[in-house]
Amino acid sequence: MIRISAIRRTTAASLLLAAVVSLTGVAGCRPDPTPPPTVARTAATTGSGGTSEWTATDGRFTLEVKPGSGDPTTISVVVTDARSAFDEMTDEQLEGLIEVRSAAPLLGSIEKISGREISFSPSFPLLAGQEYLVRFLRRAEQGADRLECRYRVPAPEPSPAPTVTAVYPTSTVLPANHLKFYIVFSEPMQPGEIWGYFQLDDLDNNRPVPRPFRHTELWSRDRRTLTLWFHPGRVKQGVNLNVELGAILVEGRRYRLSISGDWPSARGTPLGDAVTREFTAGPADHQQPDLAKWKITVPAVRSFSPLVCGLGSPHDWALLRSDVRVETAAGRPVVGTIQTNDHESTWTFTPQSAWQPGRYRLAVGSVLEDLAGNSLERPFEVDVTDAKSAEPTSAATRYREFTIQP
Repeated sequence: MIRISAIRRTTAASLLLAAVVSLTGVAGCRPDPTPPPTVARTAATTGSGGTSEWTATDGRFTLEVKPGSGDPTTISVVVTDARSAFDEMTDEQLEGLIEVRSAAPLLGSIEKISGREISFSPSFPLLAGQEYLVRFLRRAEQGADRLECRYRVPAPEPSPAPTVTAVYPTSTVLPANHLKFYIVFSEPMQPGEIWGYFQLDDLDNNRPVPRPFRHTELWSRDRRTLTLWFHPGRVKQGVNLNVELGAILVEGRRYRLSISGDWPSARGTPLGDAVTREFTAGPADHQQPDLAKWKITVPAVRSFSPLVCGLGSPHDWALLRSDVRVETAAGRPVVGTIQTNDHESTWTFTPQSAWQPGRYRLAVGSVLEDLAGNSLERPFEVDVTDAKSAEPTSAATRYREFTIQP
């Protein structure tokens, strides 16, 4: 059961110029609190999603905020003079003439484009959803001492939190020597120090189970499925950890696996809701799966009905999808879709094309396991002092033939 329970500030001897950007949300310019009557400010939209150019002008100097193409968090600030005030200015004199700030000025670089134009670029992207003040300080003899406008970076579109879409195995009774879980997420999750996001509780004794997990991250390629192992040293009888700490699961007791809602996805959004899975520990399983005992229901010829295989007991969900396939008798793969049902104790295959009469076979990798890690090749627990019992019973692929009658 799953429950979703700086800019450095300097004053040039000959110029007083600064530009400040203060972060709040939508790009836009507005007058200074007490602007001179000669200053005109306009806004011209140049794109969607808040990407726009905003200008402030007094008839001679023009201040422009230009967002990057398709990226409103990257901007350049351009000041243009109708004359050539910047022609004789040194790099040192340019410093501090344009300022972009929120609570404090932002680091960035200023450069002379020409004698009539200078440009400032912040060193880092702006923060989405915040507003910045852009300020340009002009020569004192021009009357008003500055031009200003505000630029608001559009907030990102809200997106749903990631979710846990499935936890395998799905059975509510697991063998006392159960080995691993598969946790499937709706999107890639953040890897790294993930072990603080898991907990296994003994519900009958109302306490956490100590050190139950093997701290090895095993992710699918898309980082949406995690293989969460119980520590094999706690599962195998007679091994040091099993002797020192005891078994992880005790037959007859109830347990709860918890996944913290604080775990963030790769894009940084946490799950939000904790996810829990409760189960009971049943008898330990030390028997290997037996392909010969699978009950195969053969579909009708020229139908799209599924081939159904009753496995007799729950098997490893991921291996049932990766290591069981259908072939012709000559070994040519049959294309179709795999599903598992009945708590992973039934395997079904639905063909892409209608079944044709003839001989077929199931090709099953010898690595296929049950929930306790017993495979077609060997049991999970072997006596390593007995060379014969430690050897696999067979290797490679096993086959089970069936015929679709005309």
